Amino acid sequence: MANLTPISSWTTDDARHLARRAGFGISPEGAVALQAANGGDPVATVNAWVDGTGLDATVFNAALGSADPVTEPGADASGTAGSVDVAPTPGPHRYLVGGTDTWRNSLGRGQAYLAFRMQYDPYAFSQRMALFFHNLFATGWTKVNNLSLMLNQWDMLVAHGRDVFTDLLVQVSKDPAMCFWLDSVRNNAAGTRTPNENYAREVMELYSLGVDNGYNQADITNLAIGLAGWSFVVDPADVVTNPTNPDDQWVARGTFAIYDGSPATAGFKRWDLNDLGANLPNMRRPAAIDFLGGSFPASATQGEDAVRSIPVKRPAGQPPNCATFLATRLLRTFVTTQFTAQDVTDVATMIDVAGYDLRAIMKTLLASSYFYANRFALVEGPVSWAVRAARALGYALPTSGSPDASRFPAWALVSGNFADMSQKLLDPNGPNGWKEDVYWLNSNTMRYRTRLAAAVALQETYSTDLGDGNKQYTLFPTDVEAWFPTPPATPNEVFSRLVDLIQPAPIPPGVQALWLDALFPSDGSGNPRLNGASWAAGNAQDRQAARSLAFLVLCSPSGQLY
Repeated sequence: MANLTPISSWTTDDARHLARRAGFGISPEGAVALQAANGGDPVATVNAWVDGTGLDATVFNAALGSADPVTEPGADASGTAGSVDVAPTPGPHRYLVGGTDTWRNSLGRGQAYLAFRMQYDPYAFSQRMALFFHNLFATGWTKVNNLSLMLNQWDMLVAHGRDVFTDLLVQVSKDPAMCFWLDSVRNNAAGTRTPNENYAREVMELYSLGVDNGYNQADITNLAIGLAGWSFVVDPADVVTNPTNPDDQWVARGTFAIYDGSPATAGFKRWDLNDLGANLPNMRRPAAIDFLGGSFPASATQGEDAVRSIPVKRPAGQPPNCATFLATRLLRTFVTTQFTAQDVTDVATMIDVAGYDLRAIMKTLLASSYFYANRFALVEGPVSWAVRAARALGYALPTSGSPDASRFPAWALVSGNFADMSQKLLDPNGPNGWKEDVYWLNSNTMRYRTRLAAAVALQETYSTDLGDGNKQYTLFPTDVEAWFPTPPATPNEVFSRLVDLIQPAPIPPGVQALWLDALFPSDGSGNPRLNGASWAAGNAQDRQAARSLAFLVLCSPSGQLY
């Protein structure tokens, strides 16, 4: 059974485990402070971690305006050449990519923006939950074809990913990107029209219950009727135009609306940018529906009421089907894939008792003995793995003042690696998202993990051809000196510090010995080349060897686990 009893004490290694799974890693010094916080009480610290207590995002928010250091030629509304930055402030994305080039719709830039947020947001748990729900409620840029709506959906997941799951399910159902992705915008059941069932099917099959788990085709059809007309309208101020092509227009954000023939909000447009006229088109069927054993009369809230009933569906003597579904997904992402049916039931019962309150659920799970008994039991997903590596070896944001953008990773130049590593951020192949754990690893994906590890650890550079004078960028700026606050006096000290930074699963002693023998060979007297004096003297070979060792740790089998 899953032991959900909270731990009463914990170690620094336990604190690191929390930060890896429920964030994107932590520095060795940060782990010591985390373990000692709240008088060493792990439950209080987990609660604060989930709630984001005591965090200051001032510097982080200031950094968003220069998050992407990679420039390219562009034009603002007046036709003046300019450079592209990422959205300068959090919240609704009025700019597709931000800066002056509001019309750009670059997936790579959006991926870079989110990687930056995951790497530097002091409230790492909110970004981690958004990444989890991005996989659960998988929505793809290729079909939506609107980066701004995709980023707005991410913001919604950040804002509501710790709410009651039932409320989040409603938020997702009303999200403009989701309305495009699963064709809610085309769900017209007026009169005798056949409703579009795509979202009605997937909200149960993929998002809340699981395949054929307590519903039938009649439930799908009736829910589709109840959700007919769910779409969004657009404020003209949120329509942006390509300054070089006035016919190229994009929606920066939308407002949920039900197309039921009621008077349109003055000045709004339809999602397809056509003027509304006097009324929203009527796509509703004014009839009661039967759904999951309940009856829902025709009303403005019919669709929402039906969606809210999904988590209530309960087999006799068992937790609700939705609680079992959610328990399985949470275990696969945050704990282990090697769970038993009883483990799932135990977690599902906890979810049911918590009333689907995700804050309470995650506080219980992340403080449980079950969570800490499954250290290094999962293969880390590509995006998390890449962000954690950059966070471990790269520069941190300052605690105050203006951040130095020259120290930011050039995520826009490596974001294509996410797809190569089989997790194309913001653009999954289908609504079922990505498989996890061992499915992340094969000979091809490891090849691209190795490439990214080299970029992070070995100070690799890249020359662009973007009309910016063929500018050369350091992909991941790092300072090998900063990795070692205390100068290492032996190869073993180099290894120990890098393990503290990168936090792989235990590396076999024999492998460690082989690496150190190869990278720090003995001198003619049989002594290791590295010693305190050589490091203090600034020996370049020592520093390059340390970088190579970091690369090996990142590429090792142990380096893929978390």
